[in-house]
Parts: sequence; structure tokens; C-alpha cells
Amino acid sequence: MPKAPTIEQLLQNGSSDWNRLRKAGKVPTEHTGATFSQLFSANADLSGLGLVGSEWERCDLSKMNFRDADLSNAYFHGGRMQDCDFRGANLEGATFEKLKLLRCDFTGAQGLEEADFDDVDMDRVIGLDGQEAPPPPPPPVQGITAFTREQRDKVMGPGAVLGLPAAEATAEGELPPFRPQDNPGQLFFRALKRLGAPPVWVLDVPGLRPLIPTRLPPGSSLETLYREAVKTRLENKKPSADPAAVERAQRSLRMGSKDANLAAMYLREVGVVPSFRFSAAKVLKEALREELQVDDLTGTVDPRTTGALLELRLPQEVVEHTHEVRRRHAATQLYSALLEAGFNPENNWDEALESADAAMELAQLATGDDRQALLEGFQVFAALPEEARLRRLAYLAEALGHLELLGRLPEGMEPAWLTGPETRECHDREMSYVQSLRAEDIPKKVPALGKSELGVPEGEVPEESDEDLFVHLRCDVCGKEKLIVQSPGEA
Repeated sequence: MPKAPTIEQLLQNGSSDWNRLRKAGKVPTEHTGATFSQLFSANADLSGLGLVGSEWERCDLSKMNFRDADLSNAYFHGGRMQDCDFRGANLEGATFEKLKLLRCDFTGAQGLEEADFDDVDMDRVIGLDGQEAPPPPPPPVQGITAFTREQRDKVMGPGAVLGLPAAEATAEGELPPFRPQDNPGQLFFRALKRLGAPPVWVLDVPGLRPLIPTRLPPGSSLETLYREAVKTRLENKKPSADPAAVERAQRSLRMGSKDANLAAMYLREVGVVPSFRFSAAKVLKEALREELQVDDLTGTVDPRTTGALLELRLPQEVVEHTHEVRRRHAATQLYSALLEAGFNPENNWDEALESADAAMELAQLATGDDRQALLEGFQVFAALPEEARLRRLAYLAEALGHLELLGRLPEGMEPAWLTGPETRECHDREMSYVQSLRAEDIPKKVPALGKSELGVPEGEVPEESDEDLFVHLRCDVCGKEKLIVQSPGEA
């Protein structure tokens, strides 16, 4: 019969497994003389256990429950204990030496007069007979919990700090913290510095203010011209418009070509108003739909497509995708923070997840309560090259920002019934959207246009049009105006 695993082995494998076995009554309660070295664990239930003479060497423990445990003659040396519960525990002869106690509760603990606290940094510790805590130190690093140092060293290399600058590095020999609370821009910036020379695609996410590539490959494609314009703007210079490129971009929009997204983004960067909006709607929306049909929890979305939809003000049948992009964005942000801290799908990443509220919120948004789906998504993401992971994070963050802005556009910005060029073009360009009106607005805002377009006498409201929507369009060349009516059910 195989030997039952010890408490040391069980806790190294994760507090979730330990708590499950403890609840099922499958682990003993006596662990006299247990020895823990460099253990990182969170949320383990050790209440009521016999831990007489146990040794805890350089352990980082968070939210551990020692309530009513027998810790007489136990020895805690080095490391850190955060939010640990010692209420009612027996601490007679216990020694706490050269460690950090943060927000721990010793209320009702026994044998405190016989316990020894030597060179202990205490912050908001309660229950030690009214002992006054020293002034609070700077806010603690969050999330360095729930896995063994050996596991992280195996992933990161001994004492690695991911190349963080001195200002961001923790104490010598410490591993990078788990910071799921940081926004994607912060994660992106730190990872980009580790890559060395910024790749060219970072110019597709100007909203994240990336490090700028020093050189761009030569070319005359709209993609190259767009990236050159973004680079110029990020260098605080004004991009200049190439007349031939502008004409090519306008033609691409009118024809609804596959590079319509790049055309719209190039025109935005050089400050030229697009002559066509609706002609490109179908190809842009289809491109977005195809990306979202891929069954991948961190599947990317091209921000140049969502940026073009925003620039051309085409929210119809687009904002409904915001939830899916937000879900992918949350998963990618969570996985990026885990990998940055040295976790991977093979070590105790799920414990780290439970050690931070921000991580739990991201996990809930990504997969709800489906931990298996969260694990499978992490396995796929972790297997990607580092630059590919970074690109997904940046692209999803930029795209989500575009979709959220699209959702704030007013009703009627892109009426679904504008399908034929005869209803929307004048002087070889699409008429500009002015406003959306209800029937009662016609006599107050556009009485003359109501008479010429709808035959309604000035000052009167169109009959039987209470639920209709009227879209006011204007030609930017000649000033001609038009009212197009949408009745319920026509869209």
C-alpha cells in the first residue's frame, strides 16, 4: 500500500486539495514535528490541528486558519504571514523570529506570555495583549502566495525577476509579484520592455501608448502608410496626407474592399474625412464576426477593424459583440498576470487566483464558475510564443475600448435600412448623417424639409408616424438635405 502523503506534501500541492481532503475527513489531525520550508500557501484550513513543535522556515502564508490549533513549541522563522487567524490557538513556547506579521489576529490565543516574538515586523496585528503596532509600512505586494518557491524557480529561473528595473523589483531573491489588479496597459508596458526592440504591430494599439519602433519596413500598402502615420503622431509630429494614398483609401471604402479597415484608419490619422461610410459596413462587420466565431477564450480581435467601425460610426450589429470581447479581454489579462508572476497551468495557479479579489473578478467575467474552461484557456494561452500572447493582450484591450465607445453613439447613427446607394449618395459620395428625429420633432426642427421630403405642411406632425424614425442626411458638397423614414419592422 502506498504511503499516505504528509501534510507538507499536501500543502505544497495546493490548499484546495488539502481543504477538500480535510473536509472529507481523509487527513489526520496530528502533525507533531511537521517541517515546512519556503512554503507559499493561501486559504488552507489548519484549525484544530496538532502542530506541536512544527517548523515553518521562510514561509509566505496568506489567510491561513490556525484557529484552535496546537502550535506549542512551534518555530516560525523568516517569511511573511498575512491575514492569518490564530484565535484560540495554543502558542505556549512558540517562537516567531525575523518575519512579517500583517493583519493577523491572536485574540484569545493561549500561552502568549510564554511565546517569543523576536525581531518581528508587525502591522495591524491584534490580540497580543494590547501591544501597539508600529506605523504601517508601504502597501504590501499583493498575490505572492499559493505556490512553492521551487515551482516558481523552475518556471522563472533561480531568483529571476523578469528583468524588472530596480524601481519595480522586489527584495533581492524575491520573485515577481502577482498583480492582476494592474490594467492591460501596465502589463503590456512591462512585457514590452522585456521583449527588447518593440515589434511593428505595436503601432496598431496607439491607445496603449506603446514604445515606438525605431524603424519600419518600407512599403506602400495602406497598412504600412497607416503605421507610419501612427508613429509620426506618437512622436508628437503631424502626419502628412499622400494624395494618391487618400484617393486609394476612399476607393477602398466605396468598394468595400478587404483593406477597408486600414483605409478608414489611415484617413483618420492624416485628418481626411472619409467620403463613404455605409459602403464598407458589410465587409468590416463580417471581418469582426469571423474573428469572434473562433472558439478560443483568448482569440484576438483586430483593433484596426473595430477602430474603423468606430471612425465610420457603424454600431449596428456590432455593439452586441462587446460582451464576448470583454470576456476574452478578462481572460487574457488574468493569464498575462499569472505568467508574469511565474505561474503556469502546471503549478498552483488556482490558489494564486483565489488570493486576489481582482483575479477572482477577472475569472468570473471570463468563464463564470467554469474552472475547467478557465484551465483549458490558460493551457492554450501559455503554449503561445511570448510575443503572440502580448499581441493578444494589446489587441483585445484596444478593441474593447473601441466597442465601448461605439455603444455610446446615439440611436440612428447607422440606420439599418440604408442599403441602396440611391438613398444615401450625392456628388459621388455618401451623404452625412445629421440627426435622428421622431415625428413630433419634424415641425420644431426641420419643418421645411418635412414639407419638401414628406409633403407634410409646415407646423404639422406626420400622420400615423408615432413609432417611425426619421434620419436627416446632408450632402457635404452641395448642401442638399434628405429625410429617410424607417417604420417598425423595416430594418
